[in-house]
Order: sequence, then structure tokens, then C-alpha cells
Amino acid sequence: MKVLFIISSSETAFWLSEVTHPYWHLTERGVEVDFASPNGGRVVYDRYSDPHFEKSMEPEDLVSKGFLADKKTVAKLETTLKLSEVDLTTYDAIHVAGGRGATFDLYPNEDVARALEYFWTRDKVVGAICHGAVALGNIPDRIRGRQVTGFTYEADKQLQSMFGSGFIIPHYPQKVLEETGAIYSSIQPYTPKVIVDGRLITGQDQSAASEYALALLHLMTGHSPVSVVESPAETKA
Repeated sequence: MKVLFIISSSETAFWLSEVTHPYWHLTERGVEVDFASPNGGRVVYDRYSDPHFEKSMEPEDLVSKGFLADKKTVAKLETTLKLSEVDLTTYDAIHVAGGRGATFDLYPNEDVARALEYFWTRDKVVGAICHGAVALGNIPDRIRGRQVTGFTYEADKQLQSMFGSGFIIPHYPQKVLEETGAIYSSIQPYTPKVIVDGRLITGQDQSAASEYALALLHLMTGHSPVSVVESPAETKA
């Protein structure tokens, strides 16, 4: 199986764990992953998502530390495919990573719309997490009435208050999703939440990166290794 990751080309940057966690969970299970971006070539991650940064929001992120320690995986961030030139027919699913950069160049975006529409119309898995969920606004007719989540407006306003007037977000994911007619829901920011509606999967923010990745894999394969067994004690009660 093979998955296409869409990552922002904006210098405003993508969020590291929203690439590294899905990459790890998928590739360690034999799934091939390619990175693509609107411009192709080098993409940059938000320094606050770098576990080595002194002010990192995820200093204990061992998955991202491992990714950054491997020259081959880091090189993939220097050589992303140009989205408009990607042969979409070779992939089984698409994943849109977040980070504030997504709100600059992944919506509105005709190439992103074309890619999402391709996967949707062929009943393939479409996934997006955090600010990456704003990309779903490119296919409003497809997500109208669908259950979705993504980075909250509340959390965006908190970040803007924290970082000041220079912290610009041109398109708020929650607002864009609600305006399309999608049924948006969320929980407290930075608490894992993942929603699966048919072949559409969304994650609220970076805290759900691993849960989202595994749910994406299970949706692709049509199989979850988790079995819920009712114990004898519960049956008697």
C-alpha cells in the first residue's frame, strides 16, 4: 500500500509530528509514503515542533527525534514532489499534514482540490489533521454534512494572543469547515481526538498524531487488531 502526504510549502512551516508520527506508524507496517508539497522541493517545520528547540511544545517527542536523527528521512523534507506533477493513481490514501503554513497555501488551492477530489471519487481514504484540515475546504460539496474535526478556533486565538499581531492565520480551519456545512466538533485543545466518517478521517491537533495515524492505517486496510472482549464479571453484572 502507498500513501501520499501533502505538506505546506509555506515558510510559515508545517508541524513536525503531524508528518513524523504518521510516517513512522505507516512505514513500520510496510506502507510506502511519499511527500508532496505545492511547490515541491524543500519544506520547513515549525521550530516549536522541533523537540530539540529550547522552547519546543513537544520536547519529549521521541518519534520526531528519531526522524531527525536519520539522514535519509530528513532528506525527504528537502526533496518533496511537486503536487501538480504527482501521479495520483499509484496511491491508496492521502494525508494532509498541518502546521500554520497549511492555512497559507493549502486553502484555497486548485492542486490540493484536484488531489482530494481524485481520492474521494474513487472511494480512497482522505485524511487531514490539525491546521491541515483547512485543505478540506477545497472540496466543500464532498464534506458538507460530514463529521469532522481540526484545529480549533479557540486554540488559534490563544496562539495569536500569545505570539502577538505578527502571528497571522489567514484561514481558520474550524471556520472554513463550518462554512462548508461540515459538522465540526472538538474537545479541549491538545487532547487527542480523531473522527472517522466513512472514508474520511480527521484529527483535531498534533496531540492526536499517533492515534490518527493508526486509525488511518486501519481504515486503509479495513482491519483493526484491537478486539474488545466482554469479561465474565461484566456479563454477570
